[in-house]
Amino acid sequence: MKLTEKLYRELGVKKGKWKKLSDKEIANTKEAGKDLTDELFDMIQKTYASIGGHVSYKKPSDLPGGADKWTAIDIDDDPEPDVVNFFKTRSGGTKSVGSATDGSKLAKKYLIDSKVSDLAKKGYYAEVSDAIAHVLITRHKVAFVDNEKDVIKALGGKKIEWVGLNPNGKYPEYNGWYNRVLPDGKKHLKIMVGKPKI
Repeated sequence: MKLTEKLYRELGVKKGKWKKLSDKEIANTKEAGKDLTDELFDMIQKTYASIGGHVSYKKPSDLPGGADKWTAIDIDDDPEPDVVNFFKTRSGGTKSVGSATDGSKLAKKYLIDSKVSDLAKKGYYAEVSDAIAHVLITRHKVAFVDNEKDVIKALGGKKIEWVGLNPNGKYPEYNGWYNRVLPDGKKHLKIMVGKPKI
């Protein structure tokens, strides 16, 4: 059987240039050693470790999963990707469902810059919480959805528990907080940011 797995450096992408990754490039066939899937998963695992991992990506074979758009960029001296963003096409447009970095300060800056740029476009949105919500709200004043009806519509009818003002007293001008049960079975406090088509 022909080996089809590749590392990021074998895709021929210039440093500092975002690359759209296809499902075929991401899919892990386990015919060889470390490949692009493993490189991306390593970043996801590292980025989400402090909260117990990403709810949808627990092992390399979970990629690409439900995400239908992946972008990555290599910005440093080593040949591996340093930032990855992944999205799902939904009724509200293009929903960001995750981002990860190699942990470097520069990679984190690229991630935030790309996130802010995306969320300024009509039809791009995300559900955020914790550190990423703090940065997007306090440093970049991103747009948000301020009512339960539109959040539910952008989520394709999924159930939420509307909260409104942040229950911890943070970000008083952002009154779009809600609780939602995610695939891990736990309730998570979220806010929808960006500009979904609603």
